[in-house]
Amino acid sequence: MNWFERILIFSTIIVLGGITAWMQSDLLDESTNEQQLITDNHDPDYYIENFTAVGMDIDGNRQYVLEAERMVHFPDDDTSLLDKPHVIQYESERSPTHIYSETGWISANGDEVILTGNVRVIRGRDSTGSGGVTTTDKLNIVLKEPIS
Repeated sequence: MNWFERILIFSTIIVLGGITAWMQSDLLDESTNEQQLITDNHDPDYYIENFTAVGMDIDGNRQYVLEAERMVHFPDDDTSLLDKPHVIQYESERSPTHIYSETGWISANGDEVILTGNVRVIRGRDSTGSGGVTTTDKLNIVLKEPIS
C-alpha cells in the first residue's frame, strides 16, 4: 500500500467520523426539543364554572361585571379562555352596556378581553342616546381596572 492509498483511507475515516458526530449532535438537539415541548404544554391548571369577576374603581364604584359559563386558566402564559362570556360595563349617568359572545380570551395582566363568535353589544336608552344593538364577529375590550 503506497502513501496515496493510506491518505485516502485515513481521509475517508475522518470524513465518516465527522458525519457521525454531526448526526449524533443533531439527534441530541431533537430530543432536547421534544423535552421542551413536553414541559411547555399549553395545558390548563384550573377551571371555574359559573365564573364572575367584578371590577371596581378607586371609589368602590362598579366599572364592569364579567361572567362566563366557564373560565379556563393556562399557567404557561397566564391567559384564560371563556365560554359564553357576558360583560356588563357601567358608566355614570349612562345605561349599562351588555356584551355577549360565544367565546372569550383574557390577557395575562387582565386588562384586555377579546370576545369572538356572534358578539352582541346592547346599550339601553338613556339621556345620551336611544340605545341599540351592534353585532360583530370579534370585539376587543380594554378594561380600566384589570381582572385580578
